[in-house]
Amino acid sequence: MTRKMADTLCYMTQYLKKRGPILNKEAFVTAAKNVISDCQSVTQFIRVIANHCLDKQCTSELSLIVEQILTITNQLSIISSVNAVTPGCRSSDEILVKNAQNLLQTVLRGVRAAESACITGLKQPEPDSDGAEATALCFQWRSKLEIHRAQQTSNTETDELGLRKTSTHPAPPSLVSRNKKCKIDDRLCL
Repeated sequence: MTRKMADTLCYMTQYLKKRGPILNKEAFVTAAKNVISDCQSVTQFIRVIANHCLDKQCTSELSLIVEQILTITNQLSIISSVNAVTPGCRSSDEILVKNAQNLLQTVLRGVRAAESACITGLKQPEPDSDGAEATALCFQWRSKLEIHRAQQTSNTETDELGLRKTSTHPAPPSLVSRNKKCKIDDRLCL
């Protein structure tokens, strides 16, 4: 979902520059609303991890991030509704994109916090509960991360200072997709 949100945000940014697949204001506003709907499943995932986290600090951080996501989502919803009836106003388009960027950054921070919560430990959910699928995903991710770390430590290649080389290994597994790059406001988003 984060990848889909990032792609949509990239298309929205391209629209501001009169490029990309979004060709009109209606499609632009629809893209913003799609970011909101995509965000709902990620928010639910973060909420489930917060409810199953063993560490109180991680739980409070995840809960705070969920509240921030909901606030930004409400703002984005209002701005997109206003933007839909504002003909050809570039500044309102820019505000909509900026708000969508803030939402994506907060969602990514939430997913990274969920990764931290997975490492510190999660309670086993009831079978067939809402949290069963989300925690199963986290347990799979944690297993892949542990395998990756074991492979990293078994690397015997060293540089001239005797430090272990890590550049030859792929990036560690993450719950956040890192493959797509899009330039937004002169910054590179992953």
